[in-house]
Parts: sequence; C-alpha cells; structure tokens
Amino acid sequence: MAMRSRSLASQDALSSSPERVRLTSAKEGVREDPAVGTRVRLKVEGMTCSACSGAVEAALLGVPGVTRAAVSAATGDGAVELLPGAVVRIETLLQAVDDAGFDASHVRDAELSRSVVKLYVDGMTCSACTGAVENVLWGVSGVEEVSVVLLPEGSAEVAFDPEVTGPRELIEAIEDAGFDALVSSSERVGAGAMPKATDAEASRFRSLFWTSLAYTAPVFAINMIFPGIPGFEWLYRHAVNHVSLASFMKWALATPVQFHVGRRFHVGAYKSLMNGAANMDVLVSMATNVAYFTSIYLIAHCVVTGHSYGKDFFETSTMLVTFILLGKYLESIAKGQTSEAIGKLLDLTPNTAVLLERKPKTKDAPEDSAVDYSDYAERSISSTLIHRGDLLKVYPGSRIAADGVLVEGDNVFVDESMITGESLPVAKTQGADVVGGTLNSGSAFVMRATRVGADASLSQIVKLVENAQLAKAPIQAFADKISSVFVPFVVAAAAATWFAWYAAGEAGYFPDSFLPEGETKMIFALMFGVSVLVTACPCALGLATPTAVMVGTGVGATNGILIKGADGLERAGHVSVIAFDKTGTLTVGNPAVVDVDIFRSVVAEAQFLRVVAAAESQSEHPIARAVIKYANARLSALQGFSDGAPPSLPRVSDVEIVPGEGLRCRVEGVEVVVGNRKILDDAEIEVPKDVAAHVGRVQRDAHTCVLVAMNRDVVGALAITDPIRPEAAGVVAALSRMGVESHLVTGDNWQTARAIAAECGIVSVHAEVSPAGKAAKIEELKAPPVKKTLTGAVKTVARRVVPVVAMVGDGINDAPALAAADVGIAIGAGTDIAIEAADFVLMRSDLEDVVAAVDLSRATFRQIRLNYVWAMLYNLLAIPLAAGVLYPRTRIQAPPWVAGAAMAFSSVSVVCSSLSLRYYERPTPVMREIRAVSDDVELTPMLSK
Repeated sequence: MAMRSRSLASQDALSSSPERVRLTSAKEGVREDPAVGTRVRLKVEGMTCSACSGAVEAALLGVPGVTRAAVSAATGDGAVELLPGAVVRIETLLQAVDDAGFDASHVRDAELSRSVVKLYVDGMTCSACTGAVENVLWGVSGVEEVSVVLLPEGSAEVAFDPEVTGPRELIEAIEDAGFDALVSSSERVGAGAMPKATDAEASRFRSLFWTSLAYTAPVFAINMIFPGIPGFEWLYRHAVNHVSLASFMKWALATPVQFHVGRRFHVGAYKSLMNGAANMDVLVSMATNVAYFTSIYLIAHCVVTGHSYGKDFFETSTMLVTFILLGKYLESIAKGQTSEAIGKLLDLTPNTAVLLERKPKTKDAPEDSAVDYSDYAERSISSTLIHRGDLLKVYPGSRIAADGVLVEGDNVFVDESMITGESLPVAKTQGADVVGGTLNSGSAFVMRATRVGADASLSQIVKLVENAQLAKAPIQAFADKISSVFVPFVVAAAAATWFAWYAAGEAGYFPDSFLPEGETKMIFALMFGVSVLVTACPCALGLATPTAVMVGTGVGATNGILIKGADGLERAGHVSVIAFDKTGTLTVGNPAVVDVDIFRSVVAEAQFLRVVAAAESQSEHPIARAVIKYANARLSALQGFSDGAPPSLPRVSDVEIVPGEGLRCRVEGVEVVVGNRKILDDAEIEVPKDVAAHVGRVQRDAHTCVLVAMNRDVVGALAITDPIRPEAAGVVAALSRMGVESHLVTGDNWQTARAIAAECGIVSVHAEVSPAGKAAKIEELKAPPVKKTLTGAVKTVARRVVPVVAMVGDGINDAPALAAADVGIAIGAGTDIAIEAADFVLMRSDLEDVVAAVDLSRATFRQIRLNYVWAMLYNLLAIPLAAGVLYPRTRIQAPPWVAGAAMAFSSVSVVCSSLSLRYYERPTPVMREIRAVSDDVELTPMLSK
C-alpha cells in the first residue's frame, strides 16, 4: 500500500496512541509519574514567538529517550514522543523546559482520562483518614489503582475499568466511609484545557499590567504633566548637585517596574541566551536595561562631578514595560477568542442528567420479561457521574449528556447543528445513535449511555481540534527561519544605528541644532538604538500562522468539518484534483437489489437465494449486505413467514474474498463464485453471450450487476442500485468553478462507472480498480506533468503546476488511497479505518462539505499570507523609522516607549486579523434537484439548506 510520509507536527507528534503514565498506589509507597515509551502532553507558558517554541523543542529533544517534540507558541501546547520502552520522568521534561526559560506543566492525555478520575475528598484530617479512603476505594469492584493524598487539598486519583464501575460508585463508597467527595471540574469533559490556560494567562498579564501602570502613571505625570502646572516647581529644583527631587522620585518608581514587574523579561532573556537562542525577551530586557542604567549613570555622574544634569530616561523603561504588558494582555485575550470554538464545544455538555434507576419490586409483583420504563425512578445526577450502560431520560429542550443508543421514544428529533452543521433536526428511531451535546427538539426519550467522558464524540472532536492546532503548517517554516536570525539582526541593527548617529555627530555631519535640549550626542544616538531594539517585532511573524490555523480549525469544527492537522489544511488550500470513490461517496451508500434473473431453469428461486445469501454472509461489503437483506425478505415471503426472522442458511467453507471483485467459496459442497465479470474471468468461467448482453443492459442503467456461478456455470445475476447523492452533481460543478478537476475512482465495472460519472458531470473515470490500484492511481495523478522536447527527451514541467490531489472515500478499501493522497477526506459515516487515514473528516456525510473544506482551507491560507504581509511590512517600515531615517527632514524622533507600544500592538493586530476568519461564510449552496411545480412545468431549483 502506498503511503505518504507525514511530518512530525501533523501525524507522528499527534498520534492517537494513548499516553501511559504509571500511577503507583499509595500501598506501594511514593507516587511517581514516569512516561513509558509513548507520548506526553505539556502546557508551556511564557512563549511569545516561534523562536521560543524552537528553544523549547530543542530543550526537550536534548532529554535522553525523547525522539520527537512539537510545541505551539500560540496555544502553549506541547507533545513529546519517547523511544519505545524508554522511561523518562515527567519532572525531567518539565525541568528541561524550565531550563529553557519557560514554565511547564504536565497535561494528562484525554485517552488516559477515560479510565482515571480525580476526586476531591472533604473531611480528611490525617493519615488514618487517607488510609480509610484508600481502603474503601480498593473495595470497589473494577478499581485498578488508587492514590490518595492529604495535601495540598484532599484528593484521590483512581484508575478503574469503565465496563465494571464508574465515578458514581466511587463517590458512594467514599461517602459511606464518612467523607464527602466530588469529581474534579477538570474531569468534566476530559479534553480542552486550552481555554482555561488562556484565561489564566490573560489574568496574569492583566495583574502585571495594572501593577506596572500604578508605578508608570506617576513617572509619566512627573515627566510630562507636572512641569507645566503651577505649584510643582519644588519638584524640579536641584536637590543634590544639579539633580532634582523629581529624578530621584522617578528612580524610586521605576525600580519596582524594572526588577519586579519586568523580571519575567530579564529571566526569559537570560535563559534564552544560555540556551543559544534569542527571543523577544532579549530585545525588551536590553532596551529597558539600557534606558534604566543610562539614567542611573547620568544621575551618578552629576552627583559625583557636579556637572549640569540634562535629563533621565526612567519614563522610557517604565512605559516600555507597561505598553508591552498591555500588548501581551490584549494578545492573550485575542488568542483566547481564537479558541472560542473549542470553548463552545465544551459548553455543549450539560452539567446534569436524568438517571433512570429500577424501583425495588414487591414480593407479590409478577415477573415480566418486557421492559417497562415506568418502573424506573428518576434521579438528577452530575453528567460527570454517568456510567457506561446507564439509562438516561432526555426531556424536550434538554441537551444529551453522553453518547448512546435510543431505546424508547416516539416522534424523537435531535438538533445536531452544533456538531455537524446540519440545520434541520434529525429524526431518530429505536436503536439509532445519539451524540452527547446535541439538543432534543422532539419528544422525551430514553437512551442507554455507550460512551462517556473523554471517550464521547464531543471530547474526541475537541481533542482532534486541539491536536490540529498543535501541528505546524509547512508555511510556518518560513517564520521559523526568519525568527532564528531576527533578534541577532535587530541587535546588530540597533548597535549600527547608535554607532552611525554617534559617529556622524562627532564627525560634524549634522549640526548641534539636531540635538534635543539637554541631550548629548551619545544620548541622542543611544535613543535611536533603543528605539530600534523595541520597535522590531518577531512575535507578529510567529503568530501569523498558528492563530489563523486555530481559528480555521475551530470554524471547521462548528461546520461539521474536522481537520486533523495544519499540514493537511495547507495542502487542501492548493488542491487541484479531487478523486471520488463511488459507493458511499458519490452514492448514498445504501444499495438495494432491484432485479433478480435466473438463467438456469433447474435452479429454483429459493435455492438460488439461499446459496447467494450464505456466500454473501461472509462479506462486509455494502453490496453483500444489500443481497442478504433482499434474500432474507424474499425467502421469508416464499416460505410464508411474517415475523421477519432470517431463514436458516446452508454451511459455507473455503471462503476466499477478492477485494473489489467478489468472493469464492463452497456452499454445502457446491463451488460458488459471486461477484463481477472479472472474478469469473480469473476463475476461467465462461460467460455466455446472452448473459453478457444482460450484464450490459443492467450496467447501462447505472446498476451494478452481480453474477452468480455454481460449479463453474453462470446460473443467475442480481441488479443492484445505489442512489446517487442529490448534491453530487452540484458539488462537482462547484469544484469545477473553483478550478478543481474531479475524477471517479471505483472498483465497479466500466459501464456502471461511466453512467454514474455522466450523471454527476465527471469526465475522468477510472473503473475496475482494486484498493491497491486506487492508491497507485492516486500516485499517478500526483505525478508532475511531463512534456517531450523536439529531440524526444522527457522533461518535468515547473513545480508550480504539479497537481495537489485529494481523495474522498468512506470504506476500508479506500484507506490506502486516502493515505496516498496529498489530502484525504473521509465521509463521517464511513469506517474507522478510512477516517483514521484521512486528513479531513466530514461529520455530516454530505459531499457539499468537500466544497466547504477546500474553500475554508483557501480562506485560512489567504489570511495567513495577509498576516505575513502585514508582519513583514510593519518591520520593514518600523525599523528604518525608529532608526531615524526621516529625522533630518522632520526633526521628529519617536521616543523608545512609543516604539515599544507600536511593537506590542503589532502582535495584537496580527491576532485580530486572524480573528476575522470567525466570520467565514460557507460557499453558496449547490443545486440538489429540480421539481416541476405547476402545469406550465415551471422549474424551481432546490438548494441545499
């Protein structure tokens, strides 16, 4: 099978293998958290640009046993993969991040949270209490590991088998022991820690900003306001050798800002430089230290020598820190809004659910095997306490608390728009699946929970979106390369600016009138250099891609389009060819038998159907299921059964399934071959001319013809149809208008494939292709076009015209092609294997979402390019202006604090630019059908909702 290699950031670093962190029970002694040969998730704080994330990745890769690391500067999420069998302590990874100058915490993967729950236990006061809680938990059936701690707050972490027990029984056991317990709020969904982390970051920057502003405002007033107000002259009288009291007051106010509030910049700069990297902290620390210590030098110089004192620059250092913190605060708020889609998904799960519990029966109550749900009592419980297998009642207007199966209810309609984007409520019957977080818009019903907590669909969707946001798009490499040299370049540019102005002044290239009042040539030149340091912004470049990807993946999730990685998102934006599977993709995937022909009179209809049904019972193909369904119904009718029970079938042996062709087997000793013309030809079974003509007629009607041979004689055929999706033709037309060429790749015969393609408007058809052949066909479509020269030599054309190929499929036989394509798009109702191999998953199983997926990808990367243009344009204009290229003509020198404010708000502007994607609108709905609405045959196009 042809498989394309995937980048670390997309599939390798975000593999679905669960994280295994050993939890040693309290009985075994001290609890340790080694990560054993798998993946570890981290939350990293303090990163500002791609240089920061690169430094963290380098630090993690330096830990023995770590094979890969991926970190997102925008989200703060990190994923670390370890060598198979390697044992690395979590503390070692956290220490590596700390040594790189950042704070990190361990985030347990949602897969692990599926069977591990953290409980807060109230009432424990000593080790005897923890021992009592531990003992009662060990007494609960299904508990595998227990860890109970008294400090810093009483809690118990329990690993259990979800098939046997759950949080509700654990809490009841603790309460029976005389303590109170509740589930930790972090376990509510089991995924999506990002919104909380973003809120915490915004709160931290807000606190630092207000603290800095409390000191900076007086400094600004002393420097800019009070000199012009009568009554404050005493502040500016010389107190010590030409140094005024105002200067000493500004020194006192600037010191806490410089060393307490601004400590994070200095520590980050030191650790960054110690690790051989340079980030924005280096620029901020250098600029503020230059302004602060230059001011101290000038004061000391005046005090010691008695020379006339000019001015200080304490307002520069304080206002720089204040404006940068304000920018970081606004940036963190904006980044929080980029993850708004995740927050909305998390909020869909209700806090409570109605649990049905069987009432105790009286002794004289009759035994009744039928289930009567009126015999159940209702109890409201927290949604975190739902167990797998619980019966839940959902009232009209309530949200469903867990994934499950509907077991009782009439006139049930569920609004799934928040999950799939489908605007109309979906009718549900008994046995139908319902998804947690969706809304009951019909009558009350009873359901049985099948997947809860982190195993639920909603949690898996959130995890998928978070993993996609962690991945790096290939275009991000552009920003990473620039960021790696950006800070050294800016430092060199600042030094060159200072030296150029100072040298020009000493050489007399500009008059003394250029100098502001009270400034020497050294200070005059120094201020230009400081302005260059703080106006340059590497953060805007680093945020250009991840913030847009965060918003784009979130918008996709709310529209029923799940995007697995930023690399797939980028490739989808350049798709030029889309290959469609037929069954279940262009067709609805619900084939039905429409005609049966028996060519041998000696074979009775009942005998024929029993043999065919027995043979097809060995296959999972949709066509096989259609044949079995028809045979069961027809045999029941022939035998006079009305209860719908499936008839008994003969024994089958020696089964050989040929993918894309059919199967061979023996049914009670009879050699049977069921499938298309190819499997009969390969078995050297002759197909008579009249049978071949019949097959041609069936295929020209866009039906699939299944031939049946017994003992090497063709005895019958079944005509099977699978209705084409109503939106298929409109989707192909919409893709054509977008410049995307559509192909049909199917294992079906050529005549049926051509008929289906003609109805859909597809010109390029590839039929009778095996699963491996589909992957090979995708590779062929991906090959760069070639041309022959006049000499006969074959040359590859320019890379810019190399096609980017997407594959849309739903079945197991599509998985190789989905993996081989540049972009794999799986229909949500398809198989798990197909969904696993794809880059996009369409939750609605609606082909119109293929158009939306391509359009959203293009919109996202248009936004990324716009972000890069703005970030590059800002730096290209701001650095020369800060260096004073216009000063000789305008005599306007931007103070360093103004340059710092511009730098801070440039990052905010990039994030806000990415936020514009939240207003993305899907393409115009495609035409699905045409109806005659009057006797005059007035035709009205019916558009999709």
